[in-house]
Amino acid sequence: MGIPACMLRWNRDRVLAVGGLALGLAAASIAVASGLGAHPARIGQAKAAAATLTRHSVQFDRAQVQVEHRPNGLSCATVTDGGSPARSCLGKLGARSITYAVTDNGVGGLAGADVQAVIVRLTRKGTVWATLQDGAFYAAVPPAYRPRRVIKVLRDGSRQGFSVPISDPS
Repeated sequence: MGIPACMLRWNRDRVLAVGGLALGLAAASIAVASGLGAHPARIGQAKAAAATLTRHSVQFDRAQVQVEHRPNGLSCATVTDGGSPARSCLGKLGARSITYAVTDNGVGGLAGADVQAVIVRLTRKGTVWATLQDGAFYAAVPPAYRPRRVIKVLRDGSRQGFSVPISDPS
């Protein structure tokens, strides 16, 4: 007399279940072991370093430009020169771009790598050239004048001007 068919089927199902469980446990242990070998602390540190806000200050004679680069590409300049501080930001500071802020005493900001000079045109036919240093610039404006236009000069000699909004002197 042989083994009934229902017993053979039951044993076969049991062997398949145990084999599947063993393969599943092996796959899980391999995944855990490879995850442990990836050093998640180093991965987290690398991502944090890439997403770090960077700041530095550039000092001019009587002014300071605080430079801030954010992880999302936003670049900001905060100009402090004895009057009220002013701030200006640009979504992406390219090699040919500038961003500037006007204070009571001057004009300062950030300049891309291809910007060779920044000129500030003043009221009463005045002109001042900004000092460029470490990607920042500043031009002091004499007391009797107001800035009316900021001009960037690129390395290829081309120029582009930007009108300065008129502010109420009071």
